[in-house]
Amino acid sequence: MTSVSKKILIVDDEEDLTWSISRSLRKENEQYEIICVNSGDEALKFLKQISFDLLISDIRMPGKDGIMLISYAKRHHPGMKVIVMSAWYGPEIREMLKNASDIFYVEKPFEISYLKSIIYHVFFRISDAYKDRLIDLSLKDIIRLNCQNKFNGSLNVTNGRENGVIHFRAGEVIHAQVGELEGESAFLDVLNWNDFEYDTTLTDKPIKKTINNGWKTLLDNCKSET
Repeated sequence: MTSVSKKILIVDDEEDLTWSISRSLRKENEQYEIICVNSGDEALKFLKQISFDLLISDIRMPGKDGIMLISYAKRHHPGMKVIVMSAWYGPEIREMLKNASDIFYVEKPFEISYLKSIIYHVFFRISDAYKDRLIDLSLKDIIRLNCQNKFNGSLNVTNGRENGVIHFRAGEVIHAQVGELEGESAFLDVLNWNDFEYDTTLTDKPIKKTINNGWKTLLDNCKSET
């Protein structure tokens, strides 16, 4: 990963988790300046003194909860990016993600490698073209990123023999096609490709809807198929 100095505040009442994330990130990039705290109240003290590039926060924890903390951070540091990590996906989080393009959601439990891919995306994505060539991501990871960013457009995928396309509308998967195969069957087929190349295309053009399940259900179904 490119060595760029970034200030990161990690907030979670699970001390082992904040330590693991911090240790892994420092291995990835020695220039990351990382502070870990275990309550919303501790985090707020730092936010009042330091301007961070990224806040990674749990929602339910002692003192001020993550919703209040993120609200303060975005009000006083509008350029700060936010990653919410939580097993709870309530209406407040859904509303927050709906109205902000720089707030991301990672569902607990998660692999540290997946969180690092989100951080890479947050810091180094080419947002204007939305043609990130993210390193070492699976198709599942790429689809999660597109959905969490409320992507409108197409993910074009090839394995060298077949070409597939997955269409998104406001972050939901609405259609997939591989040859004559379409809908959820085509989606699951593409996700089973081990070797692939991809690019993305932005579009608001109408696309027929052949998939009705939400993206989380689709990825869970893929898990059960493999």
